[in-house]
Amino acid sequence: MASIESERNEEVVGQLSSEQKARLDEVMKQAALSLQSDELLNKAAAGKLQAGNYYFYVQGDLYNYTKGPLTTTTDVQQQYSGSVLIDYTNPLKPSSNNKAGTGSFTMAGDGSVEAAVVYFGKNDKGDQDCAWLIGFNINTTTKPEKLQVYVFCGPLINSVINFINPNWAEIKTKIERGGQVGFYKDDQTVTNVYAGVAATDPSMPGRYSVSIAFDL
Repeated sequence: MASIESERNEEVVGQLSSEQKARLDEVMKQAALSLQSDELLNKAAAGKLQAGNYYFYVQGDLYNYTKGPLTTTTDVQQQYSGSVLIDYTNPLKPSSNNKAGTGSFTMAGDGSVEAAVVYFGKNDKGDQDCAWLIGFNINTTTKPEKLQVYVFCGPLINSVINFINPNWAEIKTKIERGGQVGFYKDDQTVTNVYAGVAATDPSMPGRYSVSIAFDL
């Protein structure tokens, strides 16, 4: 297995294949475009008026490069801080014609949004149950602000993380050790997951993005 908890973003990127780097670049580019949404801009501005300068919105973008659908349930979703405005896409459609199946979610918080989710699916051969875990933390009350992700994947029955009944306290600790980009590759199932958090553009305050790619 290969794992990096994102303490140095350049080290994470160094673990990716050229195809994965291209996909991560595309994911982050699409995330930046989603931040330019007029609807999100208006919501962020309204939120700041109601709750103060620390209020912000998070746009989440999901990309499924696997051959099958991915599913999640409320039992494997954890909201440490902030609130969910639009739920995680479920199911997340598979890739088709070399294009990822896409989904999204939207959250908001006053100073902090921290969450984690598990998606379930199959490996490339379709003969093994697998799971992908993603957790992220955005905290604007600290200087510098915290932009952190943690990702993990592998067989559904796993000795490292209990995907079915996650230890959310342990996962929170792992999230808060992370950096702005995360990557994990499981050699047994040949599954991958990578994610990144994009800081708000100074010209577009109150907006952040989390981009996640599920891969094989």
